[in-house]
Amino acid sequence: MTEKRQKIDYDRIERGWRAGILSPRQLAAAYEEETGQKVSHAAIIKHFTKLGIPRNLAEKIKAKSDAMVTQAMVTEQVTPVTIKRDQEIIEDAATQLTYVRLNQRKDIQRSRKIAMSLFDELEMMVGQENVKLLEMLGELMWSPDDKGNDKVNDLYMKIISMPGRVKSMKDLSDTLKTLIALERQAFGLDDENNKPVDALTALLERVSTGNSSAFKPIADDPEY
Repeated sequence: MTEKRQKIDYDRIERGWRAGILSPRQLAAAYEEETGQKVSHAAIIKHFTKLGIPRNLAEKIKAKSDAMVTQAMVTEQVTPVTIKRDQEIIEDAATQLTYVRLNQRKDIQRSRKIAMSLFDELEMMVGQENVKLLEMLGELMWSPDDKGNDKVNDLYMKIISMPGRVKSMKDLSDTLKTLIALERQAFGLDDENNKPVDALTALLERVSTGNSSAFKPIADDPEY
């Protein structure tokens, strides 16, 4: 006797469908993971389309998340408030989105701090006096093998050389430019139709593209 097929619990899926955050494929995967029962994304789309149930809460969720992020930065606490069914969906999804966004902000700021520390280290390698001291240190550390080679020391001298320092500057500039862009997005500083570019970002853009004019004196910069 054929076992009767278990009915899909679409009420369970409806919250995620109306939230509009997860795709139908993601909703199907989440349902299978939670219940052990398979359902196709096409079946989900067909079911809710037939009932005329829209995916219309994504904008409300984002707006609520924006408010919760602001609140969390002041109170360091996110407390969802459940009022009615639509509000419950908005609150649940906004809380998840807020958690991700706040963690992204912390990660970006931590990465930015590391990048600036590396800039400080690079600054110690700039200038004829500092370079001379570093070269003297390299000579003192020189420890050749039986063939007269010291690969570690060769690498050290390559790093402190002018091309090595320029490459480090370019790599760090690329990193900082990326972090600044991510930071602006995470804190909502960029507008879709009008994305401002500050002086530092403009300089990093010129450095990262290898434009030698980025290192000209300010007096020769046409922007000033």
